[in-house]
Amino acid sequence: MRKQRKRGGAVVEFALLSPFLIGLIVGTMTVGIQLVKELELTQVARDTGSMYSRGVDFTISANQQVVARMAQELGWPASGITSSSSGVVYVSRIEYIDGSCNGITPPNGKTCNTNSWVFVNSSSFGNTNLRTSNFGAPPPCTPGCYATPYNGDLNLADSLYNSQAVVQNFHYLGTPVSGNAGFQPGQVANLVEVAGTIGPWNGGKTGYAFAMF
Repeated sequence: MRKQRKRGGAVVEFALLSPFLIGLIVGTMTVGIQLVKELELTQVARDTGSMYSRGVDFTISANQQVVARMAQELGWPASGITSSSSGVVYVSRIEYIDGSCNGITPPNGKTCNTNSWVFVNSSSFGNTNLRTSNFGAPPPCTPGCYATPYNGDLNLADSLYNSQAVVQNFHYLGTPVSGNAGFQPGQVANLVEVAGTIGPWNGGKTGYAFAMF
């Protein structure tokens, strides 16, 4: 009788504890899967940044498809992400303009974007409604910020003198000073930002990663 009571007690204890145990296991699995997806997102940002720093033009659809294939585990279609996809990529090339306008004398009537980081190249692909860039992007302007044919390059005059070309919220490389050790004014930095949904179990949370080369 005592053995039967002990067995019955164990069953009751297990029944009482099982909801907590199951919740703990499911929660651990959910967090683990989310961390894996975020790591995949980070790796996509790094690989894309490596390609971009080597001169790959991401305004070309074939190159965008390469990125999409790298992110298939995130649900991105191999044919390339579109405005309705679950991901977005921002690529930017920036440089610092010092107090001397990097040694360039502005034409009459022009004010240089001194002591600022400015866009030299900027483009994006995918679902831009999913998440905006942390660093902004030069909007379309008259007569046009971008070089023709379009490959994301800004016209030099717009990078130097158009206030819309100033990068927002960028402090990672400090304030470059000519002649000092480290990053120099006019030296370009390559930024890649990647965002994407990382699972339906968390309400479709959008993950974000960025890489700098």
